[in-house]
Amino acid sequence: MKSYMLFIFVLLFAGRTLAQSLYSANPDSASLFPKKHGRFEDYAFVLNGNVIEQDSLMNYFGTKLNTVFPYPIQLEGRSYKGAVYFHNKEYYAPPIRYANDPAYFVNGRQVSPYHIRLLKVEAYNKISKTIRDTVIDGKLYNGCIQIDTDEDIFAGRISLPQLIEKYTDLPLEKIIFHWRGGGYHYTSEDEIGTIIDNDFSVHSFSIAKIDHNTNLGVSAIEIDRVRFAEGERYVVHIVDNTYKWRNAKANLTFSDPLAIDTLFPCYLPDFDEDGYSIFTSTEISPQPYKGNTGYLKKLSRSMGLASEKGSGVIIDSIAIQFVVLKSGMLSRLKSLSPEKVYHKDILIAIKKNACIWLPAIQGGRPVLSWVKMKIFYKTDPKGEIQSLDRIEFPHNIRAFKN
Repeated sequence: MKSYMLFIFVLLFAGRTLAQSLYSANPDSASLFPKKHGRFEDYAFVLNGNVIEQDSLMNYFGTKLNTVFPYPIQLEGRSYKGAVYFHNKEYYAPPIRYANDPAYFVNGRQVSPYHIRLLKVEAYNKISKTIRDTVIDGKLYNGCIQIDTDEDIFAGRISLPQLIEKYTDLPLEKIIFHWRGGGYHYTSEDEIGTIIDNDFSVHSFSIAKIDHNTNLGVSAIEIDRVRFAEGERYVVHIVDNTYKWRNAKANLTFSDPLAIDTLFPCYLPDFDEDGYSIFTSTEISPQPYKGNTGYLKKLSRSMGLASEKGSGVIIDSIAIQFVVLKSGMLSRLKSLSPEKVYHKDILIAIKKNACIWLPAIQGGRPVLSWVKMKIFYKTDPKGEIQSLDRIEFPHNIRAFKN
């Protein structure tokens, strides 16, 4: 009987543990937030480069949290579960990633410099920028960049203020956010994460589900309390690999934000093909995001044409070639057809919409690839283009003869 009861207990305990694990794997409720708050147990406190007793932090006014190192570490001959770094002298203040970036707005809403580097550049419609200093909510930014995109970038995301208001009773003014990846071992600086102590509203996260293709989304939240001289504050640790993940094309686009060519943001005129292997045929061909129909519509919009096929009865075409780089950027664009007056407009539209291209894939990795395509269009009797009709991708240059 005793063994039977023990068996039932084990089953119940295992079932409860499994249910808890499954529930946590879909963190769209308050279960994501811990009910108890820690105090950085077994962590070293380091102030201005020196290890101090945790309780003594209250003696130092003007102290700020630098970062949290959430991995085993040895300091001054002792082993710790991790370390929390502080400073009250500017000499010890850490560098802040993207501190000199401009303010970013997407479809009219401000986003963080991290979020901007996650976006699908292929879905961009327009980029505009202001290089003069900009003050937003009392903060000075080095200019401003605004993006219009077809991507619904806020779907399934929640801002930090909303996150705290919805799932906790913590006062927002007493919170410091520590955002880090989900690694268990320290391998690079990206594993440490970053501290978000203000500008909460520009940061947003996905807590509804984990994207198993990219492993992005909030997987865990932990809370520790710290007693500063000015009072107690809560350090909310958000575990989400988004911190260290960046879309390659977006990261390249914003490597020097204010130098972006807003007219041709994804066209590189100075690419030198010497020394590179450029494929002419690949396992997966380079292609426009969301297909040829969407591409034609964007080209038409850039040229001021109606997206529907026009009534012109004269059909003509232009043969074009260019290189799609590993990043999806375009270069080496030229016409292979006899020059006609309106062909220049088509080439400009291709440069304007270069962001829409996805790179070729060979052996499971992106590669440089030539694209040769033919755009058919309808004209009026004067030769003026009325509409873009279709796109074809011939396999060889001989097929480009008009």
